[in-house]
Amino acid sequence: MDKAALAAEAARILRANDRGGYTIPSAKLYPHQWNWDSAFAAIGWAILDPRRAARELAMLARGQWDDGMIPHIVFNPAAEHYQPGPAAWRTIGAPGAPKDVRTSSITQPPIAATAARIVLERAGGDRDVEATLRALVPALDRWHAWFLRTRDPTGEGVVAIVHPWESGMDNATRWDRALSRIDPGHVEYQRVDDQIVDARERPTKREYDRYFFLVEERARRQFAPPRLDEPFLIADVAMTAILARAEADLALLADALGESIGDRADHWRAGLAALGTHDRDLVTGETIDVDHVSSLVAAAESIASRGSAAARSTPAGSAELIDARWHAPWPLPTVPLNDPLYEPRRYWRGPTWININWLVITGLRDAGKTDRAAELANRTIELVAESGFREYYHPESGEGLGAEEFTWTAALVLDLL
Repeated sequence: MDKAALAAEAARILRANDRGGYTIPSAKLYPHQWNWDSAFAAIGWAILDPRRAARELAMLARGQWDDGMIPHIVFNPAAEHYQPGPAAWRTIGAPGAPKDVRTSSITQPPIAATAARIVLERAGGDRDVEATLRALVPALDRWHAWFLRTRDPTGEGVVAIVHPWESGMDNATRWDRALSRIDPGHVEYQRVDDQIVDARERPTKREYDRYFFLVEERARRQFAPPRLDEPFLIADVAMTAILARAEADLALLADALGESIGDRADHWRAGLAALGTHDRDLVTGETIDVDHVSSLVAAAESIASRGSAAARSTPAGSAELIDARWHAPWPLPTVPLNDPLYEPRRYWRGPTWININWLVITGLRDAGKTDRAAELANRTIELVAESGFREYYHPESGEGLGAEEFTWTAALVLDLL
């Protein structure tokens, strides 16, 4: 494997997907700025150009709503074919929505503060980077405070999502039971994703009917904070883990830049401990006892947040995090290979994703499990070297699936290299 050539190709993809300060995930399928995609992109840009990395995050914050939410999409007005667009979200002119850009009405996993900390560390004292990130800290602080104020309906430190898209793991098996309760009726929409990418690799029509119903439901509820009578309201264990880490990273970032912010990390860590490694349906109160890679993201963060020494000395820390259920030729599958719901080609129902591997690798490293982290990092790099910079991969054959020349795959391979 020629690592220098792999890094050069990753850099080329980032530059090809650059749209003047923000990076689209993939030219054909995803023509806008997505929230967690952009944060992952910044981690890669930090290696090539820390100033460009800081700008990536600043561009994401331009979509912030008055209440503090940073949405999952900031739309490119020149790319009108993507659905649902801002008209379908009914956010144009909506109270509290940004006036200068058009956005969706939901959020996505808050990776941005973690990315900003990494950018600062790699900037080598660059004053321009520091100035950009210093201006960003209040926006990130308001976003994190929004989660506490509006997305913790039980008050125990668990992040509630109102749409599967907020999780970033759209058609994950963990949502099946909650979505099955929804009768969407007749929902008018068009989709182009299954014309650009093999439909066998995308969510089904049944799932999309419910996705669009929930888009309309947000507008019907006038984008208000969710209540326990929502049609879909899930305490998301991976989102809670990501926010717990992001809060700690935001505190480090703010301190390094001489800024002052709220202290919320322990609140979300307590919520993560209450959830364990599985989501909870807040409508029914039931734990969602479904095996999904999101549990590994949560477990890795939970162990890491207790500190390396404590993690190694406790039963939870000494246990094998990635047990036999997750062993695949090309780790990590999103669903165990022996699970009846496993579909190795279909989006978040089986394939391997580089960003999930990166999150687990990061948690393992912070927990002091450096050998296991290195093993997973090496296999991740080998997978991309063999099959290219794809959106996701078949965990058994390694075949590249979904969109081509995918931004976060390029960015995170640069980081892992």
